[in-house]
Amino acid sequence: MRKLLSVGITISLIMILLLGVNELPKFGQYDNPANNEVAHYYIERATEETGAMNIVTGIILDYRAFDTFVEASVLFTASIIVLLLLKKEKHSRDIGSYETIVKSTILKEVSKVLIPCIQIFGIYIIFYGHLSPGGGFAGGTIIGTSFILYRIIYGKKFTDKKIPYTKLITYLCGAIIFYGLLKGYSFITGGNHLALPQPSLGIPGNIISGGFLLPLNILVGLIVAITIYFFFTLFDGGEI
Repeated sequence: MRKLLSVGITISLIMILLLGVNELPKFGQYDNPANNEVAHYYIERATEETGAMNIVTGIILDYRAFDTFVEASVLFTASIIVLLLLKKEKHSRDIGSYETIVKSTILKEVSKVLIPCIQIFGIYIIFYGHLSPGGGFAGGTIIGTSFILYRIIYGKKFTDKKIPYTKLITYLCGAIIFYGLLKGYSFITGGNHLALPQPSLGIPGNIISGGFLLPLNILVGLIVAITIYFFFTLFDGGEI
C-alpha cells in the first residue's frame, strides 16, 4: 500500500510540474517576463532606490528580499533535516583515507597561510556584494569550503573542538531569525515601508551604503557557510 501511495504521489507531482512547464512562455517571445516593464524598472531605479551598485544584490536583498529569506530558510531546514537524519550517539573515528593527510606536517603548515587567505577572500566577497559581483551566497560558499579544508587537514576530533556543532547551530538559528527581523517590516507592509523609519542608503559606491544590504549579505553568508560545512561533515562521517 505504501509503495502504491508513493508512486501515486510521485506521478501526481510530475503531472503538476509538467502542467506548470506547459504554461511557461515560449523562448524568445516578445512579451516574456524578462522583457516586461519590471526588468527595465530594476535596471533604471535599483541603484537609486536600494543604494547598491550591484543591481543583482539590490534585487535579491531589497525588492525580492522575501524570496531570499525563503531560500535561506530552505538551506536552514535542509541543514536541520540532515542533522536529524544522520546524527548518532557515538563518535566515529576519522576516515582512513584522511589519516595520512592529517599526519602531514607540510599540509598543516601550508594551511596556516592558505585557509586564512581563503576566508579573507570570502569575507571580501560578502562585504562588497552590494558594490561588485559576489554577495552572501558566493562568499558563504568560499568560507564554508575553508572550513571543510580545515577539517580534512586537521581531522574530525580536532575540528569539532575548534568549531563545535552547538555553536554553529546557534549561529545558524540566530542568522535566520535576525534576517527575518531586519526585513520583517517589508514583509508585513508588503514592501511599501508604510509609516516606518528607513535606514539611510548612504552614498552608492561606499562600503557602508545600501541600508540593510550589507548586514543581510553577512547573514546570508553565515547561513550558507554553515550549511555547506554541515552537509560535508554529516555525509562524510554520518554522525556527530
